Amino acid sequence: MTSIVVQYVLIVFLVVGIGYLLYLLKDKGIQIKDDYFGITLSLLNTLSEDEATPENTKKILRCISKAVNYIEVNYKNAPNDIKEAKAFEMAKELIISLNLNSSISDESIRYLIRLSAAFLPPKNEE
Repeated sequence: MTSIVVQYVLIVFLVVGIGYLLYLLKDKGIQIKDDYFGITLSLLNTLSEDEATPENTKKILRCISKAVNYIEVNYKNAPNDIKEAKAFEMAKELIISLNLNSSISDESIRYLIRLSAAFLPPKNEE
């Protein structure tokens, strides 16, 4: 009997906690659908309010993805640290070509490069 009561209390706490989290997000004016997979708030936090749009976030992610794909195709046998450095240089140039007023930190670009490389299809080397 006691375990059933404890389970109900825990469920109530869970529902209240989720409700409070949604209240906090709404109170800060953050819309979950506007934050592209959490990347805008966590990694691209140096963008200004008017530049932190889903469209700009998609453009930035596409630039980084293009750089990573190009490097992976053309530098297949290079060590990963060299690939990352070359992808960083290329991605930085592509992001500059977007003409954003705010800059993106180098560390954020490196994290996004690593994420993009992780999403590439496997090489199937045996």
